[in-house]
Amino acid sequence: MIVKGGALIMVIEDAGIKGITKTFGEVEKVMFQAGFVRAGAWDYDKASFDMKFSNEESDFYLRIPAYAVSGRLENPKAEVELDHPIFMRHLFPHGLDRNAEIPEDFRERIDQAITEVREGLS
Repeated sequence: MIVKGGALIMVIEDAGIKGITKTFGEVEKVMFQAGFVRAGAWDYDKASFDMKFSNEESDFYLRIPAYAVSGRLENPKAEVELDHPIFMRHLFPHGLDRNAEIPEDFRERIDQAITEVREGLS
């Protein structure tokens, strides 16, 4: 897995997910099966699917953004396109640290989750 930390977010660029276009119903089903939940901050044009990780230090999130390319997201037949997964650390009470490094003990599960999504949507 290649992880590139930028000024704004830590992007997992070689996940093979960016650009996948499927119906919202297909994407949501595969995401749920892989262990992701639809994050609370969504609208009719975009959504994110999150997987939570925790250790003694903090909570972390693997997020896969989805953008509507036709239709509205609540319609299972709407077409969505996925973007690169991103990894973030939750900072209580301030929000998300988007430059967080992925702890070694999470890497295998993150690789598995990304593989499940990629293969489930192929």
